[in-house]
Amino acid sequence: MWKKIAIVGASAAVMGGAGTAAFAASGTPTPGPSASSVSPASGIVSSASTTKTARHPGLNRLRRAVHATWVTENKKTKTFTTHDAIRGQVSDVSPTSITVQSADNLTQTYVITLHTKVHTRTLKGAASISDVKTGDPVFVGGTGTNTLTAVRVVDTGK
Repeated sequence: MWKKIAIVGASAAVMGGAGTAAFAASGTPTPGPSASSVSPASGIVSSASTTKTARHPGLNRLRRAVHATWVTENKKTKTFTTHDAIRGQVSDVSPTSITVQSADNLTQTYVITLHTKVHTRTLKGAASISDVKTGDPVFVGGTGTNTLTAVRVVDTGK
């Protein structure tokens, strides 16, 4: 049930422009990040001029995220899934993969599968990976540890 809630919430966030979550089950047991690889959180924006920001102060942090990795647990099967997301510019794209470079120069390549959902802002229905071009600003969310598999690609520039 939580997985369905998370998927619906993630889809709403992506379509709403937040573009910071993607969910899928891979069932791969994976340890969380080490304490040395986690940077301290920046201060919360103190301006509470909007009630939405005041009710959800973490939302601004998600909107500013450049890339992230997190692990979730399936309570029923007791398996772990490693999720990964990046926001940046497409440096290479093909029918089977997409490579994205973030603002801090991290480059990640994701495998594109038949299950990968591709969206653009201008097309009302689902798009295809052929609609994404080199240089486009995108959000890519996926799963995996050694090989990243794209679950969702959102071309935010179109």
